[in-house]
Amino acid sequence: MTSFCYQIGSIRVNPATVQAPMEGITDRPFREIIRSMGGCGLTVTEFVSAAQVKEKTTRRAHSALDLGTREHPVAVQIFGRDPEQMARAAEHVQALGADIIDLNMGCPSKSVTSGKPAGAALMREPKLVRAIVRTIVERVTIPVTVKMRLGWASDCQNAVEVARIVAGEGAQQIAVHGRTREMVYGGVADWAAVRPVVEAVDVPVLVNGDILTVGDARTALSLSHAAGVMVGRGLMRNPWLLRQIADAMNGDPVFAPTVAQRREALFRVVDAIDSKELHDRAALGRIKQVAGYFTRGVARTDEVRNAVYRAQSPDEARDTLDRFFAGLSEREGEELFEVIDYGAFDARLRTGDSRTLTARDPGAKGSPENK
Repeated sequence: MTSFCYQIGSIRVNPATVQAPMEGITDRPFREIIRSMGGCGLTVTEFVSAAQVKEKTTRRAHSALDLGTREHPVAVQIFGRDPEQMARAAEHVQALGADIIDLNMGCPSKSVTSGKPAGAALMREPKLVRAIVRTIVERVTIPVTVKMRLGWASDCQNAVEVARIVAGEGAQQIAVHGRTREMVYGGVADWAAVRPVVEAVDVPVLVNGDILTVGDARTALSLSHAAGVMVGRGLMRNPWLLRQIADAMNGDPVFAPTVAQRREALFRVVDAIDSKELHDRAALGRIKQVAGYFTRGVARTDEVRNAVYRAQSPDEARDTLDRFFAGLSEREGEELFEVIDYGAFDARLRTGDSRTLTARDPGAKGSPENK
C-alpha cells in the first residue's frame, strides 16, 4: 500500500493526486479519460453556480452534474454567497451521487467576484465564509472541502485565517492555489506560501498552481509540506501527469506514453465527444481543443494542430488526426518526442496556468533556490 495518500473523512484519496476543476474543461469525458490514465486519486467537476444546481439551467450546470459511475470518488464544486442557497445546492448534489462537496473560494474571474461577489472574493468576508461552511456541513453527510487562494491581494493574504475558519466549521480538505486573486494566473505560484496553511490546520491541504511536471510536483510538495497535489492546466499539457507524479512519489518507474497509447487515449476522448450528440460546430470545437492535449511534445505537432484547426467538420478533424498518428507509427523507433527539462531552474521557461510563457526567476519566492 502506498504512503502517498490521505483521507477525507471515510474517503481514501489514493494516490494523493487530484484533478483540479477547470471551467469549460473538466466535463465528464475529460474526467473519465484522466482517471483511465491511472494515478488519479480524486476528480473534481467544473464549478457550477449554487443557484443553477437544481434547475440545471445552463450547459455548464448539466455538464458539472453529469457524474459517471466509474469516476468515484468525485467532488462537485459549487459557488455562491448565500449560505441557505448553497446548502440546498449541496443537498441536491449529494442526492445525485457526489462523494464530496467542494466550495469554490478561489475563482479570480470578474464575472464571479463582482456583482454578487463569490469565488475568491469570499476571502474578504471571513464571517460569511464561516456561515457558508457551517450551514452546508450541517445539511449534508458527505465531506465538504474548500478550494481557495493565498488571499485577495498582496496586502491581504489571509489564507491561514480562512483555513482555520473552514476547518473549524467542518471542512475536511483545503486546496490552496499559490497566487492571490490580484495575480489571477499571472506571475508564479508561491508553493512555499502554502506551508503556513498546512501548519495551521489538522485537515489535509493540497498545493495547487503551476504544477506542470513531475519535478514541479516534487518541489511543490517539498516547499509546502502539503498532503498532495491538485493539478489543472498541467493535465492539458500532459494527460498522464497525475500517473507520472504518483509513480515518482511511490518510487516506481515513471510512465512514458507510446505513440499508440497517445492515439488510443485521444480517440477515446473524441468518441466520448461524439457520443454527447453535440451540434457539429460544438463537437468540432471540443475536438480541436483536446487534440492539443494529446499531441503536445510530439514531433511535428504544430503541423497537425494547424491542420486540425482548419478542419471544417468533426469527421475531417478525426481523419487528420488518424493520418498524423499513422505517420508517427511508421517512424516508430525514431526520436518522436521533444524532451523538455523543466528541472533546470536557471532562466527556465514554463507555461503556467495562464498558458503564457514567463521566465521563472531562480530567486523568486517558491523556487528551490529561495528556501
